[in-house]
Amino acid sequence: MITEADGTPGERLAKAESLRARAAAAGVWFRWYLVALGIVSAVEIALLETVFSQGFASGLVIGGWAAIVVLAGWWAERHAVFPVRANWYSVGAIAVWFGLYSVLVGPLVRWQFGTALLPWALASFGLSLPFFIAAVLVKKRP
Repeated sequence: MITEADGTPGERLAKAESLRARAAAAGVWFRWYLVALGIVSAVEIALLETVFSQGFASGLVIGGWAAIVVLAGWWAERHAVFPVRANWYSVGAIAVWFGLYSVLVGPLVRWQFGTALLPWALASFGLSLPFFIAAVLVKKRP
């Protein structure tokens, strides 16, 4: 029930707009979270396929990447405000990244270039584009 103490319709509209703007500003962290996941994932693939491509060191790279992703996810869960469809954007980016690496880009680059650093650096950046695209899409949502 709306009373006189709630203000005029214009005041209520201004208050609602102010709350919407504050909620949107509180969710800005998420796009940077996606960018950070993209960068960490690109570095992980480049290191895994070039410098530490065999042996125990490759397991350490995968374990380090997994630890960073888990800690980043724990940090993200501590936020009170998430953008609309935040889970959809993050899961979608991870699925596309992993699918392309496992099925298409990874085997092709490995077959053509072996463990050369520059092709893997370019490929890992390209594979991380889903994270960067998701960050842009999150930003564009009202």
